[in-house]
Amino acid sequence: MRRDPTRVASALLLVATLALSSAAHGQDFDPGEGDPHAGQAGTGAPEGPPPDGAAEDPSIPHGSIVVALLDPAGKPVPRTEVSCGVLVSSVAQGDRRSKVTATTDDEGLARFDKLETGLGVAYRISVMREGASFAAPPFNMPPNAGMRAKLHIYPVTRDVEQALVVSQGMIFAEVKDDRVQVQQAFRVYNFGKTAWVPDDLVLALPPDFTGFAAQQGMNDITAVAVPKQGVAIRGTFAPGQHVVEFRWQKPYGGEADVRIDAGLFPHVAAMQVVAPAARQMTLEVPGFPPPRPQTDGQGQRMLATERQLRREDPPMKTVTLTVGGLPTEGPGKLVATLVATCAVAMGLVLGTRKPTRRSGDLDAERKRLLEALAALDEALREGSVGPKTYERGRRELLDELARTFVTDASAVVSAPAEGARPPKKKRSAPV
Repeated sequence: MRRDPTRVASALLLVATLALSSAAHGQDFDPGEGDPHAGQAGTGAPEGPPPDGAAEDPSIPHGSIVVALLDPAGKPVPRTEVSCGVLVSSVAQGDRRSKVTATTDDEGLARFDKLETGLGVAYRISVMREGASFAAPPFNMPPNAGMRAKLHIYPVTRDVEQALVVSQGMIFAEVKDDRVQVQQAFRVYNFGKTAWVPDDLVLALPPDFTGFAAQQGMNDITAVAVPKQGVAIRGTFAPGQHVVEFRWQKPYGGEADVRIDAGLFPHVAAMQVVAPAARQMTLEVPGFPPPRPQTDGQGQRMLATERQLRREDPPMKTVTLTVGGLPTEGPGKLVATLVATCAVAMGLVLGTRKPTRRSGDLDAERKRLLEALAALDEALREGSVGPKTYERGRRELLDELARTFVTDASAVVSAPAEGARPPKKKRSAPV
């Protein structure tokens, strides 16, 4: 039976208000914490999911794990396959992964024996059901006892309207030399007792986005780039809290204004937009309050704005932000000019020096050029320069490095050996 949309909207608004209120005070939202009536009939606040995990049990032999598989009501789930993933980490041999399986008995218990132990061995209990993945947090085996684990599995839906899901989001946009670096993060709450597995959920991004990278968490939720479309979200949003983070880039050609369009998760209850900005720069986000200036831990000036949706507001599916007041020449052109100027200066110095320079001078010059190349590589890794600026600077430095070898070879050919007499000139025969 499909839920009443009005009732779902009211419930989502309530849980979003509670979650945002707790987040504002620096706390994780837990409907049952500090309120003996939370989650009871008539209050509208949903209960938090029962915890999953593992604990040491001296009654279980060392090297063994006993798993209790439960439904949302805490009742045993019999005759179900349970997987135990094993990760062995070694500095000498790298990571080695394996998996063993067992089936729960009539009491919903599964057992794994004769497992590897040690500080470099981690275990993860999981179950696949209706295309969804349910897993307990990874754990290590204690030195003198076994482990008792508990895992809950839930009904599965692919319709977000059938799950009590609400999300909060953040966008951080920074204009660099020849690109805009964008980071997006979402905290997704599932306050119901049904797991949500999204089908074809793609958060729209600009068609020219590049440089996509996602932060992988401890679960199976992943963010995957779809070229010219956006980012596809895959995995299982079981009851509880989940975090999805990714970043991407947008080309920047030195314009005075940069517009960024980004898609959002369903049922967004609050959204924050932040951009580093110099004194003359601006940030505009339609539908959001005017941004307020603030500083980060390093004293950098930021512009930030946040919006919390109200009951009567339509769903927020995308955010459009514009960073304005940028230098029209663009920071990339300034960096490129500096690199080119340094390269020309080096060329003039090299060109005016005599070809009989000592090898020690050439060695010192090559060392300086190699150090400049290393600094340029580090700047690319840190994001201080973009790919185009990096290629221009690297090409100039390599050209100068090559000239030192040409000059060295010329000096060897043209300079006579110490103590050697110059060759006598042959007289021309009379005509």
